[in-house]
Amino acid sequence: MPPDLHAQIADAIGCDLVPLTHDQKHNNIHFRGDRDGVPALFIKVTDSPRSYTTEVGAHLLLHTQDLPAPALHAHGELDQNQHWLAYAWHNFTPFAPTPESVEEAGRLLGRLHATTCGKGSPHLRAYDTIPNLIDAKIALVTAFDAPLAQRISALRDALLATSAARHLGDERCLLHGDMGWRNLHLETDGSLWVFDFEHAAIGHPLLDFAKLWDRELNSPQTRSQFLDGYRKEQRAVTIDTAAIGAVRLWAAAGIFPYARPRGDHEFEQHAYAILERLEQEVGL
Repeated sequence: MPPDLHAQIADAIGCDLVPLTHDQKHNNIHFRGDRDGVPALFIKVTDSPRSYTTEVGAHLLLHTQDLPAPALHAHGELDQNQHWLAYAWHNFTPFAPTPESVEEAGRLLGRLHATTCGKGSPHLRAYDTIPNLIDAKIALVTAFDAPLAQRISALRDALLATSAARHLGDERCLLHGDMGWRNLHLETDGSLWVFDFEHAAIGHPLLDFAKLWDRELNSPQTRSQFLDGYRKEQRAVTIDTAAIGAVRLWAAAGIFPYARPRGDHEFEQHAYAILERLEQEVGL
């Protein structure tokens, strides 16, 4: 980051910036902001205007809820493409998936969904119903691989044959958008906190399970522990096998239009593996 932009952040919030990390994947730069006699700040610089707007919008909702997420202290623009966000500093330690912590992670996601139920935001993407989301992905895949699109369509029809899956979309809440162990940390008192809302959106709560199910919740035991916690906080959402399958299909189908043009064969193989699991589950 150019020195003048570095100084611009430091002047805006009255602190000295100490470099921390550079997230090469998302091209985010992280700093600690040290201030005399005042708690430090965690500062993220992003070159994604959409991610910046999304995080600010999410925290406008989060600050009204009793949720363990770092408070957004200040934010601003460096230029047309670069923005910064300054959060309250916490001495976090990485999340470790023990049975107790996995259940607590489920409770945290359930609490996020329950406390923001029915809320919207002009700053956040609002997802369509899950059947329509799948159809949109099928249309994208059809443009470059018609047989694959037909395969996804057959899975869609099988999964949406149940009423629980067909009517997905009635419930709306704040979605984290990238829920996973890497975005959970422990405070010094042992409490579990969630952060990194740059993929947040408004939509059906089961959308937050789309990646989780075949990633962190891949084992039946871990899945059971997480769902036990989730149901203690959010009882209004039916976690039906076909409904979960539908959001998993949406996530998998969305990988192909991203991975195929980029030649990301490993990511594409992950999507194919999910399709195969779903086909086994529905008997195709």
